[in-house]
Order: sequence, then C-alpha cells, then structure tokens
Amino acid sequence: MVTRHFGSKEGLRAAVDEYVLDRITEQLRDLDPDKGLMASLGEVSAHVFGADPVLRGYLQHVLLEDSVASSELFGRLLTGSRAEVERLSGAHGEQGPDDEWAPLQMLCLILGPGSRIGTVANTS
Repeated sequence: MVTRHFGSKEGLRAAVDEYVLDRITEQLRDLDPDKGLMASLGEVSAHVFGADPVLRGYLQHVLLEDSVASSELFGRLLTGSRAEVERLSGAHGEQGPDDEWAPLQMLCLILGPGSRIGTVANTS
C-alpha cells in the first residue's frame, strides 16, 4: 500500500511531513492579531499538539533522528518560524526577541517543553 500510494517509505514520510507543516501553518494563519504574540503562540501549541499527542509524538521523534529527512524538516520548520515571527511581530506591533533566537523560541513554544528541540538545533 505504501508503494502504491506514496512510491516508497520516503514518499510516505514526505507526505506525513507535509501534513504536519500544513497543520502548523494553518493554525498560525488563523491567529487573532489582538491577543498578543506570546498568547497567540501558546494558542497554536494548544490547538496543534494539545489535542493531538500522536502528531506531537511524531514530530518530536522525527526531529531527534539523525537523518537527512529530519534535517530538511527542521530547516523547513525554522524557515517557516522565521517568517511567522516576522509577520506576527509586525501584526502585533511588538518588538520580538533577538532575530536569530526568536524562531527557535517559537518552535519551542509550539512543540512544547518535552520536545528537546535544543538537541535538534545543536545538531543541524
């Protein structure tokens, strides 16, 4: 079934990764600009992962892998986080934290304290 629908195991993984990124992007896009930057990020975390421990577990597991696919996914998450921090900071009229660290802080907020994202950030 995997080969028939996705071409390979890597194709299945790419499809799941796209799904995860789409879910995060969708939640970020629907933020209420009047709530404030930190409240908005907390809301995204609750919506994306609070109700879906399978999604959270998948993402945490994948990001801790030592693989090209894991590095690519982390890079895409970081790129998206950079764009969202810039967009949300402008929308909220708030000065965000240091430009280099703000996207990583955003990922930590979205993925939750159990994500061990610092481990991933140090290996990318």
